[in-house]
Amino acid sequence: MSEDNNEEEKVGLIELESLKDLVHLIINTPFHTIDHIKLKKKHYYFLIVGGLPGFSHIIYFYCQDEPIIENFIIYNNLQDTISFGDKVETRGGITYLPIIHIKNQNIIKPEDITF
Repeated sequence: MSEDNNEEEKVGLIELESLKDLVHLIINTPFHTIDHIKLKKKHYYFLIVGGLPGFSHIIYFYCQDEPIIENFIIYNNLQDTISFGDKVETRGGITYLPIIHIKNQNIIKPEDITF
């Protein structure tokens, strides 16, 4: 609930076409992390950003059936490719995006995911 009025705050959900699209979005933000949660037997990888008119938050997400087992998504800036790994190495042109696994949250409700 918003403190300014009694209307429920609305969260905007934007489903992206690929995990690479989410990576492209995240590397252009100040926070280089990807959030992960399992809902409705699917794995959601997402980024929460400030709201737009009519929305308190916007969530960009990508959904897949299988979890990413590794701890990092590795983006190669020079080749525009992604891979996965468990440790960070110092290499030029590489961005490591840690996956933050969420245990509980109250922003995304399973019933809100209708697509």
